[in-house]
Amino acid sequence: MADARATPTSDTTLLARLDRLELAEEARSLAARYARACDARDLDELESLFAPDAVLETPHRSLTGRDAVLGFYRDALKAEVAQRHFLTNQQVEHVAPGIVRLRSYFLYTSAGDATSVLGWGTYVDDVERRDAGAVVVRKAIEVLSSNDVRTGWATS
Repeated sequence: MADARATPTSDTTLLARLDRLELAEEARSLAARYARACDARDLDELESLFAPDAVLETPHRSLTGRDAVLGFYRDALKAEVAQRHFLTNQQVEHVAPGIVRLRSYFLYTSAGDATSVLGWGTYVDDVERRDAGAVVVRKAIEVLSSNDVRTGWATS
C-alpha cells in the first residue's frame, strides 16, 4: 500500500527543498562559529560572519554596518574574563528564497577575578546566502538574565 503522505515532486521542488535545508544548516553553523568566536575574542572570525551591511540590535541600541557591529564586539569583549556561550532550542524559519531566520536561546558563563556569572537570553539571526556564502545580515540579542551565581537568579 502506498504511503498517503507521499506526493510526486519535481526536480525543481526537490532542489528548492535541498537549498532550504542547506541554508538552515549554514545558519546553524554560523551560530556555532559566532559562539566560539565570542569565547575566543576572535574579531577576525566575527567579521567573517557578518555582511557588510549587517544590523545588530539590542534592547538599548541598533548598529548598522559591519564596522559598527565589530566596534560593539570590540568593546564588549575587552574585559579579560573567561566565558563560554552555549546555544540551544534552535529553530529555523524560511523567510524567503536564500534567507532564513534562526531563533536560539543562549546560556553563558563568565568568570572574572571576583565574579562568576550565569546568564541567558535569545538570539534572532537573519542569514542570507550571498555571493561569498551565507552571512548574518541581522542579529538581535536580548539578555534575559545575568546574575552573579553567589547571589543567584531566583528573583531575576
